[in-house]
Amino acid sequence: MTAMTRIRILFEHLVTMAGAGEYRHGEIVIEEGRIQAIRDGVSPSFVGKTIDLSDHLILPGFVNTHCHLALSALQIQKQPKFTDWIERVVAANKALTWHNRIQGIHQGADTLVRSGVTTLADYLSHPDLLVEYSRLPLRQVLFLETLGFKSDQAASVAHNLDRIFKNHASSGGKMRLGLAPHAPYSVSPALFKEIRRLADHYRCPVSCHVAEVPEEVQFLRQGDGDFQSLLKRRGVYDAAWRPAGLTPVKYLAQMGVLDSMLCVHLNHVEADLDLLADRGAKAAFCPGSTCWFGRPAWMPVKALWDRGVPVGLGTDSLASNESLNFLREIRLAETLVPDMSRRDILTLATRGGSEALGLDCGVLAPGRPADLIGFRLTKPGGSWADIPFAPEREAVDFSMIQGEICAIPG
Repeated sequence: MTAMTRIRILFEHLVTMAGAGEYRHGEIVIEEGRIQAIRDGVSPSFVGKTIDLSDHLILPGFVNTHCHLALSALQIQKQPKFTDWIERVVAANKALTWHNRIQGIHQGADTLVRSGVTTLADYLSHPDLLVEYSRLPLRQVLFLETLGFKSDQAASVAHNLDRIFKNHASSGGKMRLGLAPHAPYSVSPALFKEIRRLADHYRCPVSCHVAEVPEEVQFLRQGDGDFQSLLKRRGVYDAAWRPAGLTPVKYLAQMGVLDSMLCVHLNHVEADLDLLADRGAKAAFCPGSTCWFGRPAWMPVKALWDRGVPVGLGTDSLASNESLNFLREIRLAETLVPDMSRRDILTLATRGGSEALGLDCGVLAPGRPADLIGFRLTKPGGSWADIPFAPEREAVDFSMIQGEICAIPG
């Protein structure tokens, strides 16, 4: 079936995730990949293809706001120090064969689709993989991961990024490019300046790992500790760099890149909540990665949410998570954020993620993309919001992306 086909889907229950919008025993009409109408009841005069999901709950597709699919084939053990883990990831990533990397990407994408993800935000460190990503059924925002702590690298790195955008930025469809300065401890002030220039020129989103561990805070405040040692061991430390005496969030504000940035992790931001809200920042919360590392502190999701900061959920990578199954991710989110309801968690997984990425998916409404998932209803009664949280559930029963039915991997 192509996205150009006019179709309707019959449903038992549909939740739009836009306010309190719910429909029962109705139909959703789709044309050219977008929703044309949603209504209670079924029109007897519809012309087109009908998909009978009259025993299903329909929700917007899940939005994975942070992932590294290209690391899916890595086998990494936990390390006592975060910087030791980084070095293990770098070494394993360098040793990974091209075949295994591509295989890992497709296996990881299958897990995401199977568990209800229709939109993926991914950090891409190998531009040559763009062709491979274009074969995935997912709607994508691909952030070009960028490192360079030495200031004299900034111009050449920016030139390479500019070349990638010129070759691929107009690809259209379901794929959009963005920029991902890796972290405040791995990107120079000069490169941050270039990132801001390129983001303004190409009007693209920017994402960054921010305030993930206390050692990052220490390095930016004082210039010493594990991250200084890591940079020196790897031969990438810039002796001319001076610590700003600021938190990671305030440092990014000083660099001119915080405005509208998608900030990943935000585990140590107690003093910066208002600044994040004032600058229009967005947040990607990664429950599975938080649990894998055994973090003693994690993103203050409810506090950010209450301040109007868009918050989405992300799986991060299999280098720091047991699984890319997004249904598992929402269950872990519930355990880490007990002051939010299941409906709230599902809002993070859908509308929150789309708002964090600046997309118009994540809700079901006329004019929006036909990105949706279905859960077969087997038991009468209960709250619709409980269905995706069932501990035995590992997969959705139906998936559609931009009006195209997506096969559920076995």
